[in-house]
Amino acid sequence: MNFIKENIRGNTTKGFILVEIMLVFSLIGILVSMEIIVVSKYMRVHRQEIERSRESFYVNEALMLIEYHVNSAEYVEVEENKIKLKRFNESGYDYIRKDRQSDIIISYGSEYYSTTNNILKKTKDFKVEKAGGVIYISIEMDKGRIYRRCLGLERLKVRATS
Repeated sequence: MNFIKENIRGNTTKGFILVEIMLVFSLIGILVSMEIIVVSKYMRVHRQEIERSRESFYVNEALMLIEYHVNSAEYVEVEENKIKLKRFNESGYDYIRKDRQSDIIISYGSEYYSTTNNILKKTKDFKVEKAGGVIYISIEMDKGRIYRRCLGLERLKVRATS
């Protein structure tokens, strides 16, 4: 019996054996890989949300700029997805339209004049309709999201003369 006790006591070692260390490292590896997967999914969703938010901001800014130009014009016509704006100083017309590069632009003086300003880039579709005193604007972006806005037209019938 003493022989068995001595053999048992003699075989005990202090410290860790190789199997235990490998088991700990494999568990740590599994936990770290799960964290990496979760973080990468979160980063992808975060990037998509930033793109969506940025696109929404730019489209809303473009719609506000279009509304400003419509409200500051003397007369507004809508024809073939273009907005024709007559200036108050009677020096001509400005046009808000989509160009060949799929950008929404404002063209000063003539419909296809070289002096233009970009309002919004990378659009897929730009539709404008007029019904009564309201202009309906629909902008579809490259990613497929559609933004809509309606603008009310208020015009004075008679200008005040002094």
